[in-house]
Amino acid sequence: MKFVGKNQPIHDAKNKASGSLRYAADVMLPDMAHICLIYSSIPHGYVKSVSVDKALAMDGVFGVFHCFNTSNRKYNRYRSQFSQELPEEECAFHRYVRFVGDRVAAVAARNLETARKAAAFVRIEYEELPYAVTFEEALEGKSVLPGENPVRDEFTTSLGERCGGQITVETEVEFPRLHHATMETHACIADYDPYQDRLTIYSPNQSVFGIRTMLADYLEMPYHHIRVVKAPMGGSFGGKQEWFTEPVAALIARELKRPVKLCFSRSEAMVSSYVRAPMKSRMTTCFDCDGTLRSLDLDVIADAGAYIGNTKDYMRTLYGKLFRCYRVPCAHYRARIISSNTPVSGAYRSWSAAEEAMMMEHNLNAAALRLGMDPIELRLKNVLHPGDVDAKSGLPLEEIRIREAILRGRELFGWNDKKAADEQFNASSERWRRGIGVGCGGHGNTYFPRHNDFACARLAMNEDGSVCASMTLHDHGCGTITAMQAIIAETLDIMPGLIEICEGDTNATPFDYGCYASRTTFVNGRAAQEAAKLLLQELYSAAELLWHMPKESFYAKDGCVFNRADESFCHTYREVSQRSLTELRKIIQATASFTETSNPGVTGAHFAHVEVDTYTGYVKILDYLAVHDIGQPINPVMCVAQIQGAVQMGCGAALREKLTIDAQGRPIDSLSKYHVFLAPDLPDIQVELITDGGSKEGPYGAKSIGEISFVPVAPAVCGAVNQALGSEIGQMPLDPDRILSYLSKERNEL
Repeated sequence: MKFVGKNQPIHDAKNKASGSLRYAADVMLPDMAHICLIYSSIPHGYVKSVSVDKALAMDGVFGVFHCFNTSNRKYNRYRSQFSQELPEEECAFHRYVRFVGDRVAAVAARNLETARKAAAFVRIEYEELPYAVTFEEALEGKSVLPGENPVRDEFTTSLGERCGGQITVETEVEFPRLHHATMETHACIADYDPYQDRLTIYSPNQSVFGIRTMLADYLEMPYHHIRVVKAPMGGSFGGKQEWFTEPVAALIARELKRPVKLCFSRSEAMVSSYVRAPMKSRMTTCFDCDGTLRSLDLDVIADAGAYIGNTKDYMRTLYGKLFRCYRVPCAHYRARIISSNTPVSGAYRSWSAAEEAMMMEHNLNAAALRLGMDPIELRLKNVLHPGDVDAKSGLPLEEIRIREAILRGRELFGWNDKKAADEQFNASSERWRRGIGVGCGGHGNTYFPRHNDFACARLAMNEDGSVCASMTLHDHGCGTITAMQAIIAETLDIMPGLIEICEGDTNATPFDYGCYASRTTFVNGRAAQEAAKLLLQELYSAAELLWHMPKESFYAKDGCVFNRADESFCHTYREVSQRSLTELRKIIQATASFTETSNPGVTGAHFAHVEVDTYTGYVKILDYLAVHDIGQPINPVMCVAQIQGAVQMGCGAALREKLTIDAQGRPIDSLSKYHVFLAPDLPDIQVELITDGGSKEGPYGAKSIGEISFVPVAPAVCGAVNQALGSEIGQMPLDPDRILSYLSKERNEL
């Protein structure tokens, strides 16, 4: 292949490097108002009054909007499809506030400075209620009104016949809240035309049609009166999958009848957007003495925060991830969802697969100790093989290569050599301890079989032989556009630079669900491939009419049409396109939809080598290897970058990151207190791609990489730390305080 599988620079890399790329926050429209939001200062209660006279008296203030002068119509921030049945709990501004950071008012002014000054003059009086910031307080009912159940949802499900094993292993894992920490915070531009009753939204988001659906229903406007344009995005990791800036900006724009801009500061993003849900889990497994897994029981409680959002779906999805890496013949799953007076829980990279993997891998490490087996051997005993079936969905996992990933990783990482060297090192070192860990995980490539996923692509050839592609894409900054250019270029046999692809725009690109569920390359990419195939057929049809030769005799190469029966026949795409327009009055164009019927296995095995300073509790990562089964990589360098970024993110989740809430319900609101893992904290990340287990339906055999790359990281790192210390710490993150607390307790017990 010429382009697929070859390294290509990301399409907008030069714009990013030069600073010329215009993000949503850079957009300026005439007569634009700037919004400063005002948030609840209490965790739970009612707004009794809002005093706005001083703010309104300031020069340059266009209006103050709050819970008493705006619509109390409710919506669900997670809604992205018109068919979703979701609880609608949120308003643009709340009278009944549920966490510190809940929206109660907003000032719109000619510039942000004026808006912020005016906001300081808005006075809000509250009636405070009891509140809950911990699991225990929530279960006591402190987060809800009298008579309401603090458990918002509870469900159980089972698979297979329960069967016993000789060895039972019980482990617990606890997860903190995590902030997405994207380089770009949340931003939205809303432009309302009162004469046409038209609303245009510009925002970095993961579903332009999802926002249109939600806004149209919320504002009671026709769908075709709302246009949503996806702006360049500076990272998401699930953080721009739900809508909380868009309804506020849209409401105020319609009230003011002028464009408005709403941009979050870092503090606002941390306090008032959403977080990964905190969870507590208990897993009980039964094994035969040879290490064969016989049954699994998993009990999880998750905190949805102030509003239910996506948490019901999130917890149901977690169950399905149990069957994407290991053979689990029998499983019982119980999940409970509580609400608390804390930031809302929402989408986060891997959508519960990383949490499931940590639960499973932590249990497997404990099982390996009890069985006297090497952790890798135990995993090899139970991993899925090519041809196996996802036990929950019944779908074939096709050429799943997790076993190969583990075996290749063991060799490349030097597992046995490191293990022996660490034993020697630890025996001679008083202060430092070294350990190795392995983490495995699986993920999907689409919504299927939850519902049939599909995508559409429209291609049109220009007079010069270049191609315009209309697809609803949501590039997070990782090079999705570049990948689609490679797929189309490979099919048409032209240079990728001759293909122009627009991102999501509800007025210009076809309907699409959005960028999540690791579906973009697998589903949208295949639609692009099919559209390119049809475009070639249209090109041949035009040539048939122009030169009176059978359509079947034509073939394409290097941007030219050739004929098998006539070696002298050669016409460029430019010539064919121009003659088609002038002589046939026909545009060479094609539209194709693709509906998938599979969801093959995509997996990864990660290996970490760490050193723990027992005096300070600090963990240093000495070596790291990530091995991934992704089928055919469309752009290998992009896949490697995705994995390396995911390792950095996962190391933060394992060792440092937690968004804490104080006793008064106030979240931390600064990166000075939320310790992200930085690139200098890491060694060179080795990446190995297994490319011979391609998908039957993915474009050119491609499978997903964006989410699976994050899944095994924390299990590998935490496993290495526990191996170094001889511990079984299941509370994340394993930060210095946690490690020193464990060591102190261990020393006292000795």
